[in-house]
This record gives sequence, structure tokens and C-alpha cells, in this order.
Amino acid sequence: MLSPGRILLLAFLVAALGAFLAMRLWTMPLIRAGAGGRDMFDLLIDGYSPAYVADYLAALGDDARTLYLGPQRLLDTILPVALTGTLATATYLMARRWSLVLGLALALVPLFYFAFDMLENAQLAVILTHRAASAEMAEAASRFTMAKAQALRFAIGAVTFVGLARAAEALLTRAEAGETGQ
Repeated sequence: MLSPGRILLLAFLVAALGAFLAMRLWTMPLIRAGAGGRDMFDLLIDGYSPAYVADYLAALGDDARTLYLGPQRLLDTILPVALTGTLATATYLMARRWSLVLGLALALVPLFYFAFDMLENAQLAVILTHRAASAEMAEAASRFTMAKAQALRFAIGAVTFVGLARAAEALLTRAEAGETGQ
């Protein structure tokens, strides 16, 4: 039987995968087509210029804009919530063995990703709703997108590090047990 922590982890993981697949298979292709083949802002993890934002907004059709501000925005809220939950829960479940405080502290790392993703989403919603963006608005959105990507890399790095440390610990424990004949 699964522990409550593992059930929570599985629920977050299923929600994250569901939102990701819905975006990749439904909303994102339609929005890309409605923007003349241009990539959505969220995908441009190295940032984008005010000129790109203006060009994108000029190309974005009304149906694609409605999809971006409706279902895509909802899915792009579910995904960060679920992905943050997945990363935080996985990190906590693996690290709590060493220390409850360490587990809780490391579980906070994905919240930086979540915060930057929500800031990015809010800035993009304003830009898309007003159908125009000042250079400052575009630059702020771009900075949030880049910060989101960096924070996500860091959060994935943290959970990977903890997972590798746990695997190394298990190998050492087995090796020690083998040496003592246990």
C-alpha cells in the first residue's frame, strides 16, 4: 500500500503530465498556428525582445488569443502548481530520511520556479489582453520567462542531487552489509 506522501506525489505527477499533454497536443499547436508559426513566449527560455513581442502580437489571431487567455492560461496554471508539488514532494520524501528540517528546506526550492512562472503568466496576460506592450512590459515578461527556466533547472537539479545521494547511500549500505556478512 502506498504511503500518503507517495499518493500525493503520484497525484501531482499525474496532474502535471495531464496538463503538459493537453498543452502540447491541443492548445500550443493551435496557438502556434494562430500566430503564424511563431513560438509562444513561455517556450522562449532564453528570452525575447520587445520587437518579438510586437511582431507576435501583430500576428496573433483572435481565436488564438482567446485560446491563449482561456484554456492555455488555465493549463499553464495547473502545470506549475502540479510540477512544483511533484518536485517539492519528491525532494521532501527523499531528504526527510536525513533530517526533517533539511527535507522541508529542500522542498521549498521549487517554489522559486512557481513564483517566476506565475509572474510570467500575469505579465503575459496583461500583454495579451491589451494587445500591445511597452518595451518595459516586454522586457519584464522576458526576464520572468528566463528566471522561470533557471529556477526550474535549479529545482530539478536539487531533486536529482537528493535522488543521487540517496542512491549512493543505498549502494554504500549494501556494500557495508556485504562486507560484514549481514
